[in-house]
Amino acid sequence: MLIRALDSGFRRNDGDRAVNMKSRIAFLVIIFCLPIVLSGCLATSQDMLDMRDDMYQLLTKLNEVQRNQADLSAKMDTLVGKMDMLGSKLEETQNRMSLLGQRLDDVETNLSQRTGKLFEQLSGMALNAGPMPSDLYRMAYGDFSAGKYDVAIAGFKAYLEKYATGALADQAQYYIGESAYAKSDWQGAYDGFDAVEKNYSKSALMPAVRLKKAACLEQLGKKDDAKALLQALVKDYPASAEAQTAREKLGISAPNDK
Repeated sequence: MLIRALDSGFRRNDGDRAVNMKSRIAFLVIIFCLPIVLSGCLATSQDMLDMRDDMYQLLTKLNEVQRNQADLSAKMDTLVGKMDMLGSKLEETQNRMSLLGQRLDDVETNLSQRTGKLFEQLSGMALNAGPMPSDLYRMAYGDFSAGKYDVAIAGFKAYLEKYATGALADQAQYYIGESAYAKSDWQGAYDGFDAVEKNYSKSALMPAVRLKKAACLEQLGKKDDAKALLQALVKDYPASAEAQTAREKLGISAPNDK
């Protein structure tokens, strides 16, 4: 709409500009002739020729300006046409996207319904087939996250009974300790964490295991044992975040702070 308004205004001003240009030429002619008339002298042939040449050049420039205005007006028309075409294509694209979104919703609903029916058909078979290791661990971890610590402990133990050497065995044992810790069962938590160190000593969880064991010992009133465990953590895993926490508890600084 802005382009159309500019184009309309530009067209209305074309005639006014041509009239103004001719008026300026007439004014120049008067300026050229006025000194001659006032002086009472007759213009020579050369003066008339020079004046005619000047007028011819002015008319030539006026015609060139008018041609340029006509070209610009034609280009404006072309631009307006292209903008209209672009607007139509954009509206068509939006309509197609809306239709596609509706179809996707239909497909999703249909797929959900079919999945539900398939699940119902297979639900009886699930009793005969044991869950995958990752599923068993995930269910136990879901109970832990939901605060169902007793259920989580049972789930993690069930995982360890079937997959004691599985990829998630060290984590299952660790979360047995975490579940007991969350219940304030300090001895049960210590035993759970200690089992990680005994059975999975190469686990990446070892720094966290040491720190948790020390916390359990503090809660059990075994301050000296807790301090010794923190010192062992700093010595064996100096670059770990847990070692930094242990240093803070012991009141010592990191080696690079000295």
